[in-house]
Amino acid sequence: MPSALRFRPPRLALSPEVRWMLLRAFGPAGAPFPEPVEPAAALALARRFEVSARIAVRQGRERLRAEVGEEITAGFARDRARAAAVGMRLMGEVRRVAEVAAGLGCPLACLKLAALEGTGLLAAGSREACDADLLVPGGRAEELWQALAVAGFRGSGMPEAEHQLTALKGPQGGVVEIHRHLPGVRLEGAASATYEALDRAGLLLPLPDLPGRCAAPAPEVLAAHVLVHGLGQHGYWPSSYSLLKMVADLQDLEAFTDRAASWVARDVSAVEVEAVRRLLERLAAGEDPAGWTGPEEELLRHILAGRLDAEYAGALRLGLFRPQPSERSRPAQLARAVLGAVFLSDAQIDAVYGRPRTRLGYLGRRLARPFDLLLRLGSYGARWARLRRER
Repeated sequence: MPSALRFRPPRLALSPEVRWMLLRAFGPAGAPFPEPVEPAAALALARRFEVSARIAVRQGRERLRAEVGEEITAGFARDRARAAAVGMRLMGEVRRVAEVAAGLGCPLACLKLAALEGTGLLAAGSREACDADLLVPGGRAEELWQALAVAGFRGSGMPEAEHQLTALKGPQGGVVEIHRHLPGVRLEGAASATYEALDRAGLLLPLPDLPGRCAAPAPEVLAAHVLVHGLGQHGYWPSSYSLLKMVADLQDLEAFTDRAASWVARDVSAVEVEAVRRLLERLAAGEDPAGWTGPEEELLRHILAGRLDAEYAGALRLGLFRPQPSERSRPAQLARAVLGAVFLSDAQIDAVYGRPRTRLGYLGRRLARPFDLLLRLGSYGARWARLRRER
């Protein structure tokens, strides 16, 4: 189990726009901000950290107009409308999955956005998302995936993960991921929680508005999943997941209990748990982070520097070889990480390098991949070394 904060972020000056964003996304609504901000820069930052829609919901149009003007307020409002539209599309895909699952007699549990929407814990249009996550009994995941493919869902071509199958794109363009278990959420000893484990523990809440047997994990479980998903799975990959979304979900759930923390203790240290708790408390109180000290300040610097400091973001990519929440041994996990980094699917090549003009281009990319990966790792290592020297 990790025993301390796993990140070592650089020093970072907090601009008025960063502090305004944090206050408006997490602090008391309408709390005064003592300094002027550059409105366009504030909106750009909120978009970079994927909290602009949240700010629009929490502050309201009139309050924002008084602070940042009509044009920038309209930008925040557009982001909220876009988030609401994406949320509706994703929940439409969830309903279609639930209909297919009902035909198979397969139960579902909604996770992340789908759970927050399904349980009514989320204000409309306040959370950005790119997919919907669903948990099914372990022995039914492949069966449901195949049934969805027959029903018009298309595989993404990306490789499956230990905890989930290849993502599916629905008829309306929304992406759905079918999970086998919740990595790092350990209710019963060392094993990550399955649908069956949640059901046995009475930790599934029915969602009667969806077809078939649909549920959502209890808020405590969702909080544990949010925490280990943020720090355990994506902590070293700030470009793929804004950790301010983790903070937002934990604030909305209001269920970050000691029991929730105990379920993720193997993958999230006690120091990190306390840092997250203190960060939530201080942001909710509207405290100015410019004068903070302690683990919560270090965690906040990591969250911010991961998307504001290119050197730090590059150095973090060495986290590819660090332990992740897993049911596999460490050697097996490392071997899969190396093989997965070297041998890419067509869809991964398209995402990393762009689509080649011909099929022969995929072969060229595959032959060049080991050398390109070595160059990238060298660059990430050099950035890490520079940061170490500067500290």
